[in-house]
Amino acid sequence: MNYPHNQATQGGFVLVIALIMLLAVTLLVVTGSNLAQSNLKVVQNLESRDMARSAALSAIEEAVSSARFTTSPEAIFSVSCEQDNQKCYDVNGDGIDDITVQVAPPRCVNVTPIPNSQLDVFNSPAQASCFLPPAIYSMCANSVWEFTATATDDSTGAEVAVRQGVSVLTTLNAIDTACPT
Repeated sequence: MNYPHNQATQGGFVLVIALIMLLAVTLLVVTGSNLAQSNLKVVQNLESRDMARSAALSAIEEAVSSARFTTSPEAIFSVSCEQDNQKCYDVNGDGIDDITVQVAPPRCVNVTPIPNSQLDVFNSPAQASCFLPPAIYSMCANSVWEFTATATDDSTGAEVAVRQGVSVLTTLNAIDTACPT
């Protein structure tokens, strides 16, 4: 059989088209790989940030669960890791601390004396002990405290600052030392 076209002129054209297609497919694969790696880094950074935030909230929760912060705000934890007001967390269980949380000394923001008329003296023993019969105000007050914790992921460098407030019932006798204004 005879073909009407010359084979010598067609061989080079097919090779060029094949190389162009190979280059296009290679560029698509490289671009897809880079996009997947970028997405993976974003997800890892978000995970590190969330773990640091959880550690900061955990440290604040531990500090709030004890009345120690009202008596000694410079040393709010009974056990700190390297210095006062610092907690260290081993997230992955390998024995090496992954996240360090530094809690600033809590700051008393506001103190509001409680009037005797607002006390629930029949249902709350704590409030009943605050009752002061002839006076308008009781012997207790609501104090508002502000906590600030900064958590740092030691391996990725992710850092999160969390601020939280808490209201604490306190006696007026302890206000001058616990919550100076």
